[in-house]
Amino acid sequence: MGKIAIPRTNAEKRKRRHLRVRKAVNGTPERPRLVVFRSLKH
Repeated sequence: MGKIAIPRTNAEKRKRRHLRVRKAVNGTPERPRLVVFRSLKH
């Protein structure tokens, strides 16, 4: 990976991670959530 602007504060990091997660959830219908749920169980 090239040089990506690294967030300095924890708040920024959290915001960024949250955005990525939301993108993943919105990008595809319910399935990924089920997969995550399943992997958490096992």
